[in-house]
Amino acid sequence: MDWKTNMAELGGAFMVSLLVLGEGNAVMMGVLLAVTMAAMAGAHVLPMFTWISAMTGDLQDTDAWIGNVMRLVFQMLGACVAVVLMAEGGDVTAAEPDMWGFELWGPDAAEGADANTMDGFLMMLGAGALIGVIAGRCEGWMTAFAVVALAGSLGAGVGGADMMATELIGGGNIAEAASHWIVDGVVIGVGAMLGGMLEDQL
Repeated sequence: MDWKTNMAELGGAFMVSLLVLGEGNAVMMGVLLAVTMAAMAGAHVLPMFTWISAMTGDLQDTDAWIGNVMRLVFQMLGACVAVVLMAEGGDVTAAEPDMWGFELWGPDAAEGADANTMDGFLMMLGAGALIGVIAGRCEGWMTAFAVVALAGSLGAGVGGADMMATELIGGGNIAEAASHWIVDGVVIGVGAMLGGMLEDQL
């Protein structure tokens, strides 16, 4: 186990959960995320980067998968520490998973929607492709601003560790939150993989 990398993931997730996700100003969020990514060089910091790494790397490499799972675990631990500190200060309550994820098949027709669509899924897939290309071509600080700009399309990819930590600490619906966290991460990773394949053909 790579303790140095895992500690960087823990510290990065702590910083993002404590400083970035509570910030209302998008420019300030980008700056804080860029600073976090620079300070924790080598760490993915956000779960979506771990999923992108997993899905765009060698899918047969079990060591890489184990390393990426450990990164996700330490990201969640770092976010848990931040959430506990914020809860002690009265700054956080258990989050609803709906605020982080998307309805995979679009709005439910029973809820008054005209028809099921895949808009949320396709937006997340496209955002994953864009982030994957930007992360592969640009410095980490530029990627941070792209993440903030595309945050609405990235679901639990941006705040996944923080969301899971909030559910764990707050006694929320952990299974539902985990399903959003995993599905959103996989969709973003597949988008990055498809974006890389498209880029190779150009």
